[in-house]
Parts: sequence; structure tokens; C-alpha cells
Amino acid sequence: MLRTSSVLGPLNSGFVPFASAAPVDAPAELDDVSAETAGAEAAEVVARAAAMPVAPPHAEVTPWAPASSARIRIVEGAVLAAICGYFGWGLLRTLAGG
Repeated sequence: MLRTSSVLGPLNSGFVPFASAAPVDAPAELDDVSAETAGAEAAEVVARAAAMPVAPPHAEVTPWAPASSARIRIVEGAVLAAICGYFGWGLLRTLAGG
């Protein structure tokens, strides 16, 4: 967001302070009830997670490579050599004055 010039008006950073949806005058006992239910729910989730069986270790995964990868690298190397040769030949001709 662009800042406004101080000549044209006050500087405004565009920052909006966080405002929760809870009323300011909410009774304190509601917070205690929420904490108790949250604790009970957390204990229930932990108990369910502890009851789940442990997964067996996975076999080692090898990265996939296509069978033609060697041929692809040979072709890429040939193309690279041809490009370097082309520019090298041009440099030699330029230096030789031809």
C-alpha cells in the first residue's frame, strides 16, 4: 500500500488493529468452561492417537529415472559441444581476421 504524502494529508500506513469477535464484557466463568472443554477434547484426541497402531517402516524409495536418460544426456552433451564449437569457430575466424 502506498503511503500518502504528508503534504496532501496525514500519513497512513494502512495497518488495521486486530479486533476479536468476543465482547469485552464477557463473564470470566465462560473462559473457565471453555478451558475445561478444550482440555477434555485434547485428552480425547491424545487417547485416540495413542490407540492407533504404529505404521510399519517404509522400504527405501529409489528415485525414478527413465531408461533413456543416458541417451538424453548424450544428446544434450552433443548439442552443447556443437554450440561451443560454433562459437569457438566464430571466435577463431574473428581473431584470424577472416
